[in-house]
This record gives sequence, structure tokens and C-alpha cells, in this order.
Amino acid sequence: MVVDPLSPVAPARIRCLLLPSGKITRSRFLTFVERLQQELTVRLGDVSPNTQPHRNMFSPLAFPTGFAMFNMTTAAPSGSHSALSPFELYREPLVIVGISDGAEYFPVDSTNNQSSDSNDGFRALNEQDTRNELSEAIMWLKEQHPLALVHQIMVFDCNERDIQLTRDVVLVPTLEKSKTTTMKTIMCDLTSLLLGEMTSYAKSLQALPSIETPKLDQDQRASDDKSVPDSYYDGGSRPESRPESRIFRGPTSRPSSPAGDTERSQNRGSVRTQMTSTMLDDGDDRSRSRPRSNGHRTPPVTFDQMNGMPDTPAFATDKDKARRSSRDRVPVQGFGSGSVGDRAHNKVKGRKRVVLGSLYLLAGRWPDALKELIEGATITRSVSDHVWHAKALDYILVCLLICAWAGMDFEVPHVCYPLGEKSSPGLGKPSKITHTTSMSDVTPLKSPNPANRLVSLQNLCTLLPDLINNILHLYVRAATFTADQLPQISYSESAIRFAKLLTIIEIAHGLLDDLSLQLVVLNIEVTTKTSTIPSHFASFPTRAEIAAVLFRALPSPAMERSLDTRDRVSILTGIASVLARLDFHRKKGFIIRELVVLLLPALIQSRKDSAAELGVHPAANVSLYNLLKSDSSLGEEFGSSHSPGSGLQGILSLMCEVYGVVVPESAGTMSNRHSKSWKNDDSSSYNEDTASNFSEVVAMGALKDAITRSFGDESLKVDVLRSCINLCEAQPDFDGIVRFSSEFLRTTGSGAAPILGSHDGSPNLPMEDQLRLLNNISRTINAARKLGFGTVDVDYWDDFLVRDLQITNSSAIESPSLNARARLNSTPLGLETKEGPFIYNPFGTKASSDTAKPILIVGEEATFLVLLQNLYGFDLEIEWIKLSSSEMTIPTLLRNVVIGPFRTQSFYLVGTPRASGTLRITGCIAKIRGCRERQFPIFKDDWKYVGEAKLKYLGLSAAAITSGRPKPSVPDSVQTIPPSSAQPPAATTLDVKVIDAQPNVAIEKTSLPQSAIMLLEGETRTFTITLRNISTTNVNLLLFAYTDSTLSNLQSALANKNLPQAELYEIELTALNKEAFRWPRQDSSSTFSIAPNSNLTLEMEVLGKAGLTTGTLHFDYGYLDPANTESKDDFFTRQISTHFTITVNSSVDLVHNIFLPFTGDFAWLNQQRQFTVTGSAHSTPPDRRSRATSRLTPKAENRFQSLFDRLGLGTQGSDHFVLLLDFHNAWPRPLSISVQVRQKTTPQNPSPSDLWKRAYTVHEVLQPSQTSRLVLLLPRFSLPNPYMPIPSLNPATKRQFIHSSGTVQDKESERDSREAFWLREEILKLMRASWTEDTSGRSGQIDLRSLQLTPRVIETIKHEEVGIDVAVGTDNNIEPEQLDHPTVIQTARSNFRVLVDAFVSLTTTVTNRLQIPIYPLLRVQPSIRNQPHNIALDLSRRFAFNGLTQQTMPILQPGESKEVQIGAVFLCTGEFEIRASVEELRIWQGKSGNTELSESVRNSADSLDPEVARLLKRTERRVWHSRESCAVHVVDREDEEYE
Repeated sequence: MVVDPLSPVAPARIRCLLLPSGKITRSRFLTFVERLQQELTVRLGDVSPNTQPHRNMFSPLAFPTGFAMFNMTTAAPSGSHSALSPFELYREPLVIVGISDGAEYFPVDSTNNQSSDSNDGFRALNEQDTRNELSEAIMWLKEQHPLALVHQIMVFDCNERDIQLTRDVVLVPTLEKSKTTTMKTIMCDLTSLLLGEMTSYAKSLQALPSIETPKLDQDQRASDDKSVPDSYYDGGSRPESRPESRIFRGPTSRPSSPAGDTERSQNRGSVRTQMTSTMLDDGDDRSRSRPRSNGHRTPPVTFDQMNGMPDTPAFATDKDKARRSSRDRVPVQGFGSGSVGDRAHNKVKGRKRVVLGSLYLLAGRWPDALKELIEGATITRSVSDHVWHAKALDYILVCLLICAWAGMDFEVPHVCYPLGEKSSPGLGKPSKITHTTSMSDVTPLKSPNPANRLVSLQNLCTLLPDLINNILHLYVRAATFTADQLPQISYSESAIRFAKLLTIIEIAHGLLDDLSLQLVVLNIEVTTKTSTIPSHFASFPTRAEIAAVLFRALPSPAMERSLDTRDRVSILTGIASVLARLDFHRKKGFIIRELVVLLLPALIQSRKDSAAELGVHPAANVSLYNLLKSDSSLGEEFGSSHSPGSGLQGILSLMCEVYGVVVPESAGTMSNRHSKSWKNDDSSSYNEDTASNFSEVVAMGALKDAITRSFGDESLKVDVLRSCINLCEAQPDFDGIVRFSSEFLRTTGSGAAPILGSHDGSPNLPMEDQLRLLNNISRTINAARKLGFGTVDVDYWDDFLVRDLQITNSSAIESPSLNARARLNSTPLGLETKEGPFIYNPFGTKASSDTAKPILIVGEEATFLVLLQNLYGFDLEIEWIKLSSSEMTIPTLLRNVVIGPFRTQSFYLVGTPRASGTLRITGCIAKIRGCRERQFPIFKDDWKYVGEAKLKYLGLSAAAITSGRPKPSVPDSVQTIPPSSAQPPAATTLDVKVIDAQPNVAIEKTSLPQSAIMLLEGETRTFTITLRNISTTNVNLLLFAYTDSTLSNLQSALANKNLPQAELYEIELTALNKEAFRWPRQDSSSTFSIAPNSNLTLEMEVLGKAGLTTGTLHFDYGYLDPANTESKDDFFTRQISTHFTITVNSSVDLVHNIFLPFTGDFAWLNQQRQFTVTGSAHSTPPDRRSRATSRLTPKAENRFQSLFDRLGLGTQGSDHFVLLLDFHNAWPRPLSISVQVRQKTTPQNPSPSDLWKRAYTVHEVLQPSQTSRLVLLLPRFSLPNPYMPIPSLNPATKRQFIHSSGTVQDKESERDSREAFWLREEILKLMRASWTEDTSGRSGQIDLRSLQLTPRVIETIKHEEVGIDVAVGTDNNIEPEQLDHPTVIQTARSNFRVLVDAFVSLTTTVTNRLQIPIYPLLRVQPSIRNQPHNIALDLSRRFAFNGLTQQTMPILQPGESKEVQIGAVFLCTGEFEIRASVEELRIWQGKSGNTELSESVRNSADSLDPEVARLLKRTERRVWHSRESCAVHVVDREDEEYE
């Protein structure tokens, strides 16, 4: 537990001075001191009372619940502190403890190898020497510290039990042999001895005739305390004060002191007091009558006393004191209790009571101390002894605080309440507490009662401001109106203690609770805060008023001469610590700066004096270095620990933070945010989360430094940093010199990552000063190394050292690429596939190069390009630099790198991966000359802090940022500020995949000379390529891809979003089907491999197509473990390429095409001829076949006779159309062309390959530049779904055609466009063409995709949606046997010859070829042929019919045909024409619930594509007409034509 020397209860602690005694090292001494400091409070109930009755004045049995509290310190008090005794006894060390190392006197293994007899003799001799040496050490301690009450030596780590030593020597066992109560028992024995000695000391004080107030001449310097030995490491005394003792000089003995222990104890009363000539007996004083003031003060004797006292603690000057002294010598006559003698007697008596009360307070007997102090305060107030009155009130306040901490009931004595007299403006608001003068208030302690205790605590808390103000006021009053001038050190420390007490209560919102009392008494920080604010907190002093009390501790310029440097440092550090608790950081920074100004000349002078005593040069004296690095007295004044940086460097850091200097997070741990993440670079504990956190910490640190850099005045920062460097040089403190020099460069730097090539990041410091600071760092590091102080280094001052990191491919070997295993589609190893990632797909999504992770290969060298920046005006020397990575490491190291001033430079790091896995590069680890090695993240983007647009906070709040790393000196109120809107710099990482060893293949040769070839358009040629495996890894995977010169045009066309869907389909089909290069595999199911140092020859095909000039073949190869073919892991391949030059000339082009209708009579004649040969009748009645057959006369000379003879037979339909194709020969040699036309696929013959075998072929020989026309007959089509959307061949985009706004006209255009597209596709499926050069044997394919089909020829190609056929036949009511001659003879497909006045039947056949049902209305329209319209319809006397020519038909299902017959009679001869039409009666709505539809029709209608249904949806009724009219030639029987 750390003891605060300026604690509010410091007067209740017994000062115990710990000194090294005998042979002991520094580290062992500090270890033993820590063991003692763990037992600072001793309960009196555990202390054994003294057996001598005359030494039980402070017996612990009188108050066993009390505690004796110690202040274990290794710093001896200065002379100014010793001069305050017995006014302030707690400053003088009452206990002197010498600490020895038992391992030096009683070695554990010293007698293991000796015999028993010699062992006993040696041990006896050793014990005697040890006893003599320890006795001499005790005598030396008593001589050097004669005013102390107890002198004792503790020998630690001594397990010997049977050693006979003096009673002043205590043996302390080791930690292993010690029990829990061992140290407590030792401290209890020490306390018992002290309480016994305090009895004699108290009696000697009571025997004194008078006790004077301590006085200090202004010219006196109390810093020359020669009572402390030089062997004391932490006291800072001079070497010449070391006595000639055996303890320190050797075995030489020193004569013992003539005075014994008894005489010394009797002479301890010779304290530093001034005796008066008048001797007063204390026993007589008690019997004398004394006046009781009853709370009234002595009447004023001057006008100043009547008018009041000043507010500030301005002590009187020498002239004023001389005037008061002359005034005091005026004889005053008086009798009775108010005489001068009686006042002097009461003054001495009151002072003795105060001293005795302070002794009881130190002894832990708080009720007795409170009783004595109340009486002493009452007496001193009655005689106007202001200094002792104030001190009594001070001690009473300490007693009340300790009683409250111990949980006891108490009442505030009435002597503490303010009187009705006029006083200076008090601290806070006037007190509203009323007090009583009854003697019951003097009894402070009762049985514990929680309710009474809470009331007493509240009363004390409410009274506290007035009580403190009264105490300080009494000190000022004494200095103004009396001769008792309190030394400045006592007044200043009292003001600091009172301000600290008020601060603790103010932090707790005016509550003096258990948590606050723990902090007041034991210096334990408050961990929780109260949620409720008491009502009396409004009257409690504010922080500004507490600061005003605190600043009373500052000595005036006149009084500063009476203080030595150590006291002034103690005062300033105490003020700074309280200001820190009050959150007055700017005032704290001002005080610390004054402290630096004070220490600088003192340290320089001390260094000179020490060097002069040692006889060396001041620059060579570095003995103070180790002292300041650890447990210095200055650090103890702050209550700091022994850690580095907790002393002077910690104070300087606090000052720098206040002034806006960029300082590290905590003193002594300058590389916390830089070194935590990379120190264990080779350990498994470093992972990606650690690297990510490290980058975030550095980024947030850079933002925090930038905000701090923008706060404060630049000139003040420079001045403060120079003061820090000068102070560290005066010590000398090597760590401090290099640290603050580094922070000088960091603070004046830009702290930005500027745009590469700009000069925005230059530091705000002249180049000469930059070089001076750099040289200062180098010179200090070299000096520390030469003097043997170990490594003294500093963090580099720019976090943006690494600006970029990239992987460069310095070798000619292609880097591998990552591929998904699913793309192999479970094919054997080495088999190419069109769905694979390497087969050319013009629509495949290209992998983004910036998002792809770089890949490294085990065993292959990798090169990293590192971009470093130096924004300062000196050369930056980097001793070595390497990559910082997670998960795994790659050995890369570059030494002796120099970066010039104000520039960025690139360097290459080369390394070879040793194992496969994932490598995340987070930055670089660099060792810069003069700096410690640290990691630097990668800050690729430029960054610069821009201040807030609006000023929202003032003071240190403007420099605070909530970054997850709380500043150690900024309070919680500042930490709750919302985060800054500025974003920290973005640190980047480089993720690298390290894979196993990969094969390496090279192209050895090709069969094409000079890699060039000439082709005709449509021609396919074959060539070979030989591959060689030049690695030691087998190749069992080979995939092929290519690029050519036509791809750019195709990609440009595909990028056009305005192209119609039909044209886009043509471009996509050309890109997919016309592959410029192809690798044909004879046996695609077999696997292959290329062994190391082996060859593989591949046969490749190249296709000549328009626009092909260049081509590149890409072979992706790799190795896959055959045992893991079922694995779904990704695999890696490398690629090797070869380039070819290609010349493609034109061969045969399709330049024009024409679609013409074709009659169906040829098909009808072939059917009639087949009927005649086979005797089978299809549809021709017997009475109409003889005449038709007789008219068939073949013509051998007709070149199309063989084609016409096949029409209408087999699977050929009866309806055809004529296609005329014009071909042009662009090659300068004759070419033979062949066009094949096959039949349509049918359910009986669905294979197109079989139909091509029976296709008919049209041949033609084209001379150079000749154009020839070929005539083809193709069957008409009936598409099942002519309005399907035009597909997209790109599966990645899934483009859909965007049709027009939806008007009737747009829908019609859309229908025609889609119907024309699908008809064209059906035509191209039935045709193919090729060319051949007979002289050379070259051949190729002719592209027929240039076939054009317009919407106007759709009716020529396709079947009607509703087919209407009209035929004339014999009346069904007349039997054939009744007719002598046939009444109807069919001469052609739609031509009939009929006898006049014969009864015939008109049959109309309606066929529905739509996908939806229709409601037909049939109209039959007979007319006279070849006549005007008005005459043609005049049939009243020429034609008669039985029935209706206009009638409704039942619903007609899709694909269904129905016939309608009516009877008719032609009444005259001539030529007639019969036409028919079908009108849609109503539009089909597509309702599935319509019962008129069959189940199959309803299902098919409901399953239509929505896009098709939209196009089929019509709002008007349609009308269909018969394609051919039925021609009827009516004749008589006598006509020759009938014959």
C-alpha cells in the first residue's frame, strides 16, 4: 500500500525510516522494504503492553480497537522538517529500522562439507562476528539518529532460531518459512517497544518549562542534513557524512558510545526547543485556578484585531516583526487571571496538551488524543495562541476522520464550531449548524449506532469548510499580529492536505461515506460513485473555491528563500496532484512547468557538487541515473510506484499532455501500441484478429496524435519540450533524453500521409533543429551503451513509414490462378469441357484483377515491392526491414536501407515461401538506427486530419477522443465526450495464398512455320503443338482456351444495349458456334499425364472465319491428386500461351434469297400416280381418278423432275414453297457447291442424322467471280408456338427482350418479328451447304445464317392458322350404282368438272392450327368466275343450294378439324368459283372453368408462358379466308370436255 505523504491524516502516521545496514544489495533491500510496507497498520488489541508500570502511559489495553499506523519510508527528513518538532511530531522519524540480509551472515550451505566438531567451532565464531557487527550497526544508528525513540535491525531471510543476539536485532524468516502472522507479529513487537518509549518521551516533554512555536530564519537552509549515510540509496545525502564504521568499511572496530541505553532514553527530551528563563511546574499548573473562556477570545489590543484579518496568507516582513517585538516589550501591569504570567502559563499548558494529544494520536489511542486536543484547543484559543490553536483543530479533524473510518460514533466538539466573531470570507457558504457548550459534546466516542454515525458524518461534512477556513485563518492571523510565524512548509502542506480532503468529498458529491474515508485514510481509490446527491452538496465548496484554498499553499516570493529545493518541490507536486483530481489540468500544467524550472538549476548544481566530491568531470557523473530510474524521493512525494517513468518522467509527461505535446500513453512504456503485436511474431498466438487489432490501435493512435497535435500553441509546445530535454540532460536521464527528443520530432511533424509526390507533409521545424535532435538521440544512445546502461532506444516518430506493399512477378514463370472444382463437372483429369473456366466463353464474367488474391508457390522466389516515405529533412537509415505477417512467415530481410530527406523510395524484398497456407501481410517490421524495432502498418491511401468545422469543446476536452484507449491523465468527464467526426487512417493488409509446388510446362515447337497459316472462309485445317514438362512435378490436368481478333468486335456488339433481340441472338450464336480453334480428342474418356522432362503433342484445328487475323492458344495445366478427385476444394493451374498469325480469304458467299409460293398440284398428281400403281386410294373418289391419271406425262428433260416426283409422297407434305439462293464465288479458282435439304423430323423419325442421309442435294460449279442461283423446294411449316420469346445464349446475363409499350400495332409487330425468327430457324435446320475445290481437295462450309426473311413472306412459308378447304363431291344421298356417268370429276387439287343439273355436295373442312380453341362462324361464298363483282354474285337462276351458306360451328379445339356439307345444283353451264371464310364468333377468354373445353385443352391453355399469353391476348375478332378457291367447271353431258 502506497502512503501519501500529504494525506489528510498524515499527522496520525508514525514515521519509520528504513535504512540499509550491513552487507546488502540494492535489489534485496527494496524487496525487504516491500515486505514491511505490506503491514502499515497495527491493531492495538494485538500489541502486548509493557510490563513496566511506569512505561504504560500509552498502553494498548486502554483502547484495543485503535490502530497504530506507520509511514515506512526510505527518505530521511530534511532539516526544515526536523525543526518542526514537537510542533509536528509526525515529521520526525520515531523509529529507525536497519535492514540486513541474512543470506550474507548465515549462508545456507556454508557448513555442509565439514565435520561436526569443526562445524560447531566455525558456527560459534561466525555468530560472534555477526553479533559484534550487528551491535556496532545498532550503535551507529543511534548515533546518527539520536532523536528517534526506537532503533532496531531486522535481519531478513534468516531461518536460524538458536542464535543469541541483542534485543535490538530481529530475525525475519524467508517467505517460504514465514506464516501469515509472521510480519504482523514483528510489527506488533515493534509497536509495543515504541509505545513504551513514548511514555518517557511524553514525560520529558511535560517536564519542559516551555514549548516554543518553531521558527525558521529566512536565510537558513535546512537542506544540509548530514545525519544520513551515503549507503542509503534513496536519501540523496553526500558521501562525506558516512561514519568510519565496520559496517561499511570492514572489520575495523569503533569505540562504543559512552552513554548507555538508559541515559540515552533519559536524554531524549533534549528536543529542538528554546528554553525560557521562567520555569513552570506542570503539577502546580493543574492545581491553579484558570479562567474558562467559554468560547470567548481575548479582547483585541490593536486596531487591526478590531477590523479583522487579511484574506491571503501574506506573512509579516522583518520590519513588521521588529515593530511587534518592540511593542511586546512595553511593560504591562496586571493582576489576577489576566496577568502576563498567567497568560504565559496557560500558553505553555495548552501547547503541552496539544503535543500530548498528538502523541496519543500517533499511538492509536484516539479518544485520549481527542480529549487532550479539545482541552488544548480550548486553552490556546483563550490565550490567543493562534498557531497552536489551529494545530489543535487540525489534529482534532484528523481524529474525527480516523474515528469515522474505524466505524465509531462521535460528536463534533464544540471547540470546532466557528464563533460569532468577524472573519475573512470563508470557504463556501456560511454554516447553518448550531452547537452547544455542554460538556457532553466533549465525549466523542460512544457505542456504535449507525443512525448517530450518519448524523455525525453529515455534521462533520457540513462543518468541514468552515473548520478548514478557520484553521488557515488562524495561521494567517498569527503571522500578522503575533511573533509566532509558522514556517512556510507547514502552512503549505496543511493547505494541500485540506484541499485534498475537500476534493475527495467533492468527488463523492459531498458525501463523507465509507468509500471516501477509505481514500482519505488508506489512499484507496474510489471505485464507485454515488447515484444520489445530498441536499447539503449545494452549500459545499465548488472546485474553484477548493482550488483557491489549494493555491494558498504557494509561498510568496519573500518566503521562498526560507524553503530549500526539496520542500519547494514537495509543495509544487502536492498542488499538482490535487489539481489533477479537480480536473484543472491547465493549472496543473502551469505548476508542473514551474516545478521543471525549479528542478533544472538544482539538478545541474547537484551534479556539479557530486562530481567535485568524486573528483571527476560533471559530464562523467552518471551516478544519479540509476537513482532516478527507480524509487526516488521525488516519485515518493507523488505517491508513485517504483516502475520506470513514475518519477520525473511521469511528471514531465503530464505537463506535456496539458500543453498538447504528442506523448506516449504512459511514461516508461513508450512502445505499448507498437510492440505488443509483433514481439511474438513466430508464436502461434499471433493471429488475424491480433493483426487487425494492431492496425486499428495504430490507426486510432495516429488520429489521437493528430488531434493532440492540432491542440495548443506551437511555440509553447516547443518551449516545453526543450525544457524537458534540458532537465533530462541535467540528471542525466538517457531514456528521457531520447524519448522527449523523439516526441519533439513527432509533435512538430505533420502526422499525415500525403499524396505521393506532394510536399504537404513537411514538419513545422527548421532543418537545423531536426538534425540537432537526431544527433542528440544518436549521441545519447552511444553514451548509454558505452557506460553500460543497456539498450536505450526510442520509438520512430512517424507511423506512416510504409505507404504501399505489392507483389511483383520478377520471373518469366506464369503465376497460378485459382479455379473452382465444380467447374470440372466430374470429368476425367485432363478432359476439356465447354462449361469449364478455360474453354472460351465470350459471356463469362471476367475476374476482377484488383480483388484477386496474389498467389505464391512453395519453393519459388517471390518479390515484394515496398514503398517507404521520409517526411523529415535528414537521411533515414534503416538497419534492417522485413515483412510482418500472420499465421505463417516468409523469410525476407533487407539491410542498410537509406531514405533521403523529403521523399518516398521503393525497395524490393525477396523471399521464398517454405510451407503452404494462408499468408496475411500486415506491414513491415523495421529497425531504424537509433530507434527500437517496431511494426509499421500499410497506409496506402493519403490521409490528413482536418479539424472540426465548429468549436464545441474548450481546454483539454478539445484534444480528447474516445478511441477505446483512455488517456491516463484525462478524467472521466472528458472521456465521455462524443467521438470526433474525423475518421482514422485506413490500414490495409495484403492477403497471399501460398500453395504447394506446381508444374512448369513450356511450348517446344509447332507444325506451322513461323506460326502463320492461310485459310479460306469456312475451311478447317489441322496443326500440331508439342508441350514439354520442365519441372519435377507431374502434369495430369490440361485445359484449352483461345482468344482471337474477332472477339473485340463481338464484345463491342454485345455491349450495345439497343440491338434487337434477333440480331443479338445471331451475334451470340456466332461467338459460341464458330470457334476459331478447337482441340479434338479421339478418346475423351481417357486420362493422360506429362511426366517430368517429357513431351506431349497435341493436334489442333483452326477454322477460317471472316475477320480472323490473329489468334492465341492458352493451355492451362496443373496437377490434381487422383486420390482426391471427389474433393470439392479449389485447385490451381498455370497458363502457357502461343500466338498465331492467320490469313482468311473469302470463298463462297450467300448474297441473296427469294421466297416464292408453290402450287400443291404436283403433290396431288404424285399421290394420284401412286394410287394408280399400288391401287391404294388416299382421298380421290373412284369417279375422279381415271381422267387425272391419263394426263400424267413425265418429261425427262426437266431437271427438277426427280424432285417433283417426290412431292406428296412418304412424310413429305402437300404444301411447299420455293427458295431461291444466289451464291457468289469470291475465290479466283472454280468451286463446287452443294446444298442439302432434308425432311422435317417426325415422331416416326426424330433423328436429324438419319434424315440427312436421305436429303436431296443440289450441286453447282461456280467459276471465279460467278454468281449462280439455286432453286430449292421446302415444306411449309406449322409452328406449335410461334410467339415464344427469342432466347439469350448468355446464361450469365439472362437478358430478356424488352417489347414496346403494348399498343395493338406494337403487338402485331412483335408477333411478326418473333414468328419470322422461329420460321427462319426452322428453315436453317433443314439446309446445309458446303464448297469444294476440286484441284486442291480443299473444302469448307458455307454460312447460310445470312438468309433474310421479312414479315411479308411469312404467309408464303407457314401454314394458315385456320385451314379452310372446299371440295365438290357427289351427293351422299345418291348411290354410285344409280349413276351411269360420274357427276363430279377432279382435275386438279382445287379444280372440279361437274354436270349441269346434277346434285352435288359442297364439303368445307375447317382445321384449327392455333394453340387456343376458337368459336367459328363459317361463310360459304359461291360466285361466277372471272366476272365483275356485281355480276359474279347474281346466282338466282344459276346456282341453287340446300341449306345455309352462313352458319355457326361448334367450338373448335386446337388441332381439330371439322367438315360442313351442303347440297347444291348448278343450273347452267359455265365456270364457278366457291370461296369460304371463318370468322371468330367471340374471343376465347382462357377460363379454365369453361365446361365447353376439354381437360387437355384447359391444361395447355393455362400453362402458356405469360409473355406468350400477353402477345396472344387480343381485343378484336379475327377472320380467316381460304388459301385457294374451289374452281368448278359446269358442262353438259354432250360437251366434248366432259367426254
